[in-house]
Amino acid sequence: MFTRIALPVVATALLTGLALQANATPGVTYNDAINDIAPGLATGNGTLDLVKMEVSNTATDVVFKLTVNGNIGSTDWGKFMVGIANNKGYGTSSSDGWARPITMSANGGMTNWLGAWVDAGGGAENRSNQTGWGLTGATYSGNFGVFSQSAGAQSTITYGVSIASLGMSIGDTFSFDAYSSGGGSGDSAIDALANPNFAVSNWGDAYNSGASNSFSYTLGAVTVPAPGAIALIGAAGLLARRRKA
Repeated sequence: MFTRIALPVVATALLTGLALQANATPGVTYNDAINDIAPGLATGNGTLDLVKMEVSNTATDVVFKLTVNGNIGSTDWGKFMVGIANNKGYGTSSSDGWARPITMSANGGMTNWLGAWVDAGGGAENRSNQTGWGLTGATYSGNFGVFSQSAGAQSTITYGVSIASLGMSIGDTFSFDAYSSGGGSGDSAIDALANPNFAVSNWGDAYNSGASNSFSYTLGAVTVPAPGAIALIGAAGLLARRRKA
C-alpha cells in the first residue's frame, strides 16, 4: 500500500516544483530597519513601519510583496507606494505619481509609481510618466494586475503588474524604493524601505530616493525544466499506476 501511494505523491510533488520553477524566478528580499519613524510622527500602530519587500518575476509580470510591522486590519488608513526608475529616458526627478513630496533624483528619475491603499477593502493604481504622470491600470478598473493584502501582527501588501506596463523586458535592471504614508495628499514618505534612518521629521517634508537610498532588481529569465526531467517524472507516475493496477 505504501508503494502505491508514495510514487504518485513524489511524482506530483516534483511536477509541482518544476511548474513553480518554470513560472517564476526566486524572489529577492530587501530589508529595512524597523522602528525607524521619526519621533512625533504617527506610526499607524506599526503599519507605517516597513519591514521588508520581496521582489520576483515571471516571464510576463513582476511582483512586489511588502511586509509592514503592524495590523492593517485594525489600523487601515496607511498608504503604501513603490517608486520605480526603469532607466528608459523619460524619468522625472521632480514628482511622483500621486503628486506627493516624494522624488527619485538618481537612476534617470522616477518613471513608474504603484500606489496602494488598505482602507475600504484596499486597492491600487499603476502610473507611468511617459508623457507626464498618467494612469496605466487600477484595481477599480479591473486592469491593474494582481493586488492582495493580508492582515496580521505583520501584514503584507502584494502588487503584481505586467513587465510591459513598466516599459521593461526580461534582462532589464530597474531601481526602486517603497514608501509608507498617510491619507493626506501632501503627506510624504513617513518610512522609506531603502533608508535605515528617519525618512522625514514632519508629514510634509520632501523626501528623495537618491543613489544611496534606493535598491535595484534585474528581471531574470524564467527557467524551463528540461524535457528529459519531465519525461522521467512522467515515467515514475506511469510505473506507480501499473503497480496499483
